[in-house]
Amino acid sequence: MMRAAKLLVVSLCSALLLTGCWDIKNIQDLLYATAIGVDYKDDQYQAYIQIVAFSHVAKSENAGGNGGPQVYIGRGKGKTLSLALGNLYETVQRRLFWSHVRALLFTERAIQAGGGDYFDNLKRYREFRYTPWIFGTKETIEDIFKTPSYFQMSPIQTILGTPEDNYIQRSYIKPLFAQEYQIRLNEPGDTALVPTLAIDKSVWESDRKSEPKLKMNGVFAVHNHDFQGWLGDKEVSGLRWMTKSTSRTAVETKDAILSLEKPRPRIKVSLQDGKTVFNITVQVRGNVVELLSDRPSEHELEKEAEERIKQEIRSTYEAGLRIGADVYSFKNVLFKRRYANWKTVQLTPQSLRQIDVQVNIQHTGELQKKS
Repeated sequence: MMRAAKLLVVSLCSALLLTGCWDIKNIQDLLYATAIGVDYKDDQYQAYIQIVAFSHVAKSENAGGNGGPQVYIGRGKGKTLSLALGNLYETVQRRLFWSHVRALLFTERAIQAGGGDYFDNLKRYREFRYTPWIFGTKETIEDIFKTPSYFQMSPIQTILGTPEDNYIQRSYIKPLFAQEYQIRLNEPGDTALVPTLAIDKSVWESDRKSEPKLKMNGVFAVHNHDFQGWLGDKEVSGLRWMTKSTSRTAVETKDAILSLEKPRPRIKVSLQDGKTVFNITVQVRGNVVELLSDRPSEHELEKEAEERIKQEIRSTYEAGLRIGADVYSFKNVLFKRRYANWKTVQLTPQSLRQIDVQVNIQHTGELQKKS
């Protein structure tokens, strides 16, 4: 009997020493930040966070919950980004959870003021991850965060939160991970091109009312933590041919509309009359989407597409030079190939000497329009 009592006491004491789920939080009791925005005004950083109710995100799989997802946007101010984010804690009503941040959004002023310094704070806290997307914008952060998706879905289901879905079907401006952005800032001679978001109210409508939707409308060029300027979407058409991840992009020629994919760009460096010049070769394949004239030959279609691609590559290069940006990171190519002049070489329109493009149309379909 005495022995049983001792065992009972020992068991109870051991149970007290065991760890348990005493600090567990139910998922509905947390606030989930899904995006962070940064602006810089009056010598102060303004940090914005977008919060979406977890229960509404789950209901979005069924095409909307009761009244759709509810979005809250918080704003804090401070001399640094960490102080601005910390300012939000004064009014937050529940514990904020940061591990679900999917996007970082910077205004032009914020990029100019901070460059890559923001990540010193974001990397130090264990809940921040390395995989959010990074965007810039010329519009207000509140408007971008409030722009809805479809069918009362979660705001996570927009280009801000999931840009890869849009990019797979229309590979025009490549989305950029925040981690890639930091690597490019620290890579000698490299230029980081941050996609910028805008709100378009002219395409979609619901219940006879126009409905705003996000779109990528250009890039911010940043080199070595210095902001260089903005290029609009029409000025950066050549980037898609210099990006290996391009999965599908359309090009219009005189005789047809082609869908091209998987370009294989190469940059070669040589000396001409004592000057460093660059030659670009691109191989790309695709198929005919629509004929615009009758009986074009396959060879004609390929040549027309090749000329169009050459024009776009050169046009984007020269647009970059106008804002002082090396959009194809030619200087990084010089650095990697151990050219001693990679820091001092002056890029001019003549520095891009030759562009060779080879288009291979794999599927033409009928090359005769039927009336």
